[in-house]
Amino acid sequence: MRKRRLPPLNALKGFEAAARHLSFTRAADELHLTQGAVSRQVKELEVELGQDLFVRHTRRIELTAEGEQFYRVVEGVFDELERAALRLTRRRSDPAITISALPTIATVWLMPRLHLLVARHPEIEARIVSSIEAADLLAHDADIAIRVGRLPGRRYERGQPRIELPMVTRWDGVHADELFPDRLVPVCVPALLTGEVREAADLLAYPLIHTTTRRYAWPDWLRANGVRYEAESDPHLQFGHFFMALDAARQGRGIALVPDILLAQEEGARGLCIPYSSEIASAGEYYLLIHESRLEDPRVQIFRSWMLDEAVALRTHNITSIGERHP
Repeated sequence: MRKRRLPPLNALKGFEAAARHLSFTRAADELHLTQGAVSRQVKELEVELGQDLFVRHTRRIELTAEGEQFYRVVEGVFDELERAALRLTRRRSDPAITISALPTIATVWLMPRLHLLVARHPEIEARIVSSIEAADLLAHDADIAIRVGRLPGRRYERGQPRIELPMVTRWDGVHADELFPDRLVPVCVPALLTGEVREAADLLAYPLIHTTTRRYAWPDWLRANGVRYEAESDPHLQFGHFFMALDAARQGRGIALVPDILLAQEEGARGLCIPYSSEIASAGEYYLLIHESRLEDPRVQIFRSWMLDEAVALRTHNITSIGERHP
């Protein structure tokens, strides 16, 4: 077997700390060593590599071009080691799996269904955290993520409503299962409608409720349905998340544009009607995202299997029939 030719590992620790702080003294404080010991470690590494990694000035140090390049590699390797160690530590000490989900999906769709999973698998303890931020699946804060967005390498039609939310910080090693498409539908209370809605343009007669996390939802959806939309003439009633927009729609404040998946649960559709529906899908889908290092965990396998079953059942259901359709 091939013998690895690795630089001295203690010297790498000293170099990484010195490069991060740009100081031998602060690196020594972090590593509980003397400044001289760190300096010797770095010198040992420079001799091993045959390259100067730092330029040493009287009161400061700076990385050489070669040192900067080497530091980026070492930093990445140390980050991977730290994350792997955290995953193993948490797996041993924490029996729960953590699912990071979009706030409205967590509130309106996932949490009302979770009792079905627990009834079937009482040994599973699931912790739900909500976030719209890109998931870092190599970090220790989530085992599984549910996000919406564009899958790398997948082609979308020009003119589909945009989704700007990033799904993950890095795609390396990430396994993605498509759950369901993102189709936007307008919803409101029936009492808001004073006339017949024959086409999408008729919706402009009413206040439109916007969602800041999907700022292009209304403009893109209207244009995709052939409606010229002037944002300047819209008073822009805005809310932070879709579940807030749904509540505003229930209060009769206007028409909200939301993903039809949110209407699949009775609580999501409560009191609302769909004045006009469209089959136009957004340029992105909902995905279940798991790093390949977690795929073999039995708890993750159970949750993944359950989620995929739920998604199949949902896709075969006519969501736009839920709630009261305005005639």
